[in-house]
Amino acid sequence: MVGGVKTNSAGETNLPHLFACGEVASTGLHGANRLGSNSLLEGLVFGMIAGQAATRHKVTDLADLRHPLLQYTIPDSDRSRLDCADVRNSLRALMWRNVGITRKAKPLEEAQEIIGFWQRYVMDKVFDQPEGWECQNMLTLAMLMTQSAQTRLESRGVHYRWDYPDPSDAKFKRHLEISKA
Repeated sequence: MVGGVKTNSAGETNLPHLFACGEVASTGLHGANRLGSNSLLEGLVFGMIAGQAATRHKVTDLADLRHPLLQYTIPDSDRSRLDCADVRNSLRALMWRNVGITRKAKPLEEAQEIIGFWQRYVMDKVFDQPEGWECQNMLTLAMLMTQSAQTRLESRGVHYRWDYPDPSDAKFKRHLEISKA
């Protein structure tokens, strides 16, 4: 995935006390290009800027840094649990094969179907170990990446669609932003 967490010019995200820079950030400086030394430059420059901004964010009460407890209600599932390690390995192979360097509509559609199938067996589970949470996060990100690639009906930068080989400035000379409503 090329892009990152949207930040302002000080490296701040829309989450309080969370800063991002370098490879993980989308500062707007170099677009989504992470090839060559662009991410190194952003990491050095925005690392310093974000570090300075973070020092100005004085937290007087450590309770301000604590994340609120997550409240969730997940119904009991009648589906059997899939092996997370197996899902992760299969997901890596699927993403490389269908959502990799070159893309086409049909493989992207198939990837969304397969990811959706795995999500039905994994997303409704409550895991006690990080491997389970990571698997859920990987499935979420994989679906978002695949849907974004399906939406962009052009080729631009490192996003290449065999079925849409040319850039389309009129429709797509912009970033695709995904956020939770």
